[in-house]
Amino acid sequence: MEKPNVTASTIISFAEKLEEDSAKFYDELAKRYVEGKEIFLSFSEESKKNKTLITRTYQETISDALEACFIEGLNLSEYLTEIRLEEDTSYSDALKMAMELEEKASKFYSDAAEKSESLLATIPSAFRKVAKRRNNRKSKLKSLLEGI
Repeated sequence: MEKPNVTASTIISFAEKLEEDSAKFYDELAKRYVEGKEIFLSFSEESKKNKTLITRTYQETISDALEACFIEGLNLSEYLTEIRLEEDTSYSDALKMAMELEEKASKFYSDAAEKSESLLATIPSAFRKVAKRRNNRKSKLKSLLEGI
């Protein structure tokens, strides 16, 4: 089977949308579930910072060569997750949804960092930084889930 190829630009667009959707999701969790409001709001703010970091890093290093280069073996559909809250979504289910989001997001950023190593060092470095931030969220979510 052939490995998927995506452009650097496509990966950045995916990351921007991931962070925008994550921020909206955590804002919604903060409105619905006061138990985790502070953490959810901090995750939302962090997602906005992540988007800025990724976008700024890319814009600072962009060149025609980078814009059009292909990155092998990164299938973006593997990192998609359903983060839509239904009217009757329980707090426990919302936390599980958030855990899945963080798992896939941190994997995306780790994989993107690894696959983009051949690019300028700033891009994989930014991906690794966001992967670490997203990975740290999992333990906070786990403690909220255990506290139910």
